[in-house]
Amino acid sequence: MRKILVVITLLGNLVLSAQDSTSKELVINREPVKPLLYNYTSQSLNNLFNEDIREGANNRITADFDYAANSNSVPAGIPIAMIAKTSISKALKDRTDKHMGNQMRFEDFMKTGFTYRRYLKKWDGEFYLNYNHRELRNIVGSKETFELLFYGNARFAGQSADLSNIVFRNFMYNQYSGGIKKKIDYGKYQTEIGVGISFLQVFNQQDISTKQSSLYTAVDGDTVRINYDLTFNAAREGANKFFQLNGIGGSGDFHLGFMNNDKWKFSIDVSDVGYMMFRKTPVNYTAAKTVEFRGIVIPDLLHFSNATFDTLNLDSTVRSYLPGKTNNSYSLFTPFTITAVFSKPLIHNRLVLNFGLQYRNLPHYYAYGFVKANYFVKPDMVVSVSGGGGGYSLFNLGFEFSKRWKYFDLAIGTPNFIGLILPNHYTGTGFYLRLGSCF
Repeated sequence: MRKILVVITLLGNLVLSAQDSTSKELVINREPVKPLLYNYTSQSLNNLFNEDIREGANNRITADFDYAANSNSVPAGIPIAMIAKTSISKALKDRTDKHMGNQMRFEDFMKTGFTYRRYLKKWDGEFYLNYNHRELRNIVGSKETFELLFYGNARFAGQSADLSNIVFRNFMYNQYSGGIKKKIDYGKYQTEIGVGISFLQVFNQQDISTKQSSLYTAVDGDTVRINYDLTFNAAREGANKFFQLNGIGGSGDFHLGFMNNDKWKFSIDVSDVGYMMFRKTPVNYTAAKTVEFRGIVIPDLLHFSNATFDTLNLDSTVRSYLPGKTNNSYSLFTPFTITAVFSKPLIHNRLVLNFGLQYRNLPHYYAYGFVKANYFVKPDMVVSVSGGGGGYSLFNLGFEFSKRWKYFDLAIGTPNFIGLILPNHYTGTGFYLRLGSCF
């Protein structure tokens, strides 16, 4: 990660120092705006298939960073504090608890890396090579689950906390990809086809799920009774290293686009369709039982791991009711994304309106719809505004600025501006940056 940040910094310095004597007009072979019309169609960073190489160039190198978090009830400040390992104030927890409905849903992802793309003149198409570090977290659970995690079981004295249907998944892996893109021109209409394949080197993964489960705490706190149906899988036991091969997998990306020159464009993208296998050092806990504890304190469930059950100081009889540890292999489908976007240029190609619909393969995830307007201040400068809702989010308001020089370009933005400036009061946030060079 440190090397990635160093390279991004160097590229940033090159962009800021780039001077183009013809900056008043983007140097391309055709009309100034056309090749850039559909480069800014997604709410976050575009995938590789929607991004075009500047005309006159055959190569493109990019470095990018993209992070976003969304929830129906958990402010962005809570996961940010947990990632940064800083304290979470009681006021923030109380405000979250007060406004939470019956269920909490949260997801975040981080993607950063490098891409090299090459235009092949004879084939009239492109190929790319790509590396990305990927992280994805997803949790769905009852309001009682949130209260147990952040307040402990004392507030449930004399009653039961519902812990049914919890889903928690954490993925951390490195992705190595290659792919091709080809445009077919029929004269009035054009078709774009793109295919990419990836090898996934997984170094950290946890998967937790419950069925009918609950936790009862006696009024005097002397007795805790847990009724649980739990499955817990982890890629390995103990600490993980960045390039450890604790799991392997593969995924594919697919793109299909239709356009009528610069009149309109419609594209469908299916990303990260794949499968992961964990056979080298897996750890599992699975059981459906009822167990009663006397005079103990529930362990720190905010840092639940394969060592959690070992922290309980119990005699052998009671411990026999806890899940047994195994080392069986397991496998998972990767969370994929489907996106459809219709784009329409207006005002002599100075304004491009984009209407998108996105679905992510996550539990209780609803379709996310968004509208994005790209305004070309100059042929080489774009300002974008977006708005959307659905998925796990309430409402996202995004902004983006993009600038191109002769050899370098920059895109910086956020899909959720409100959460970026008010993370303790809004349930989503995000930030992305792309630095590129065409030559």
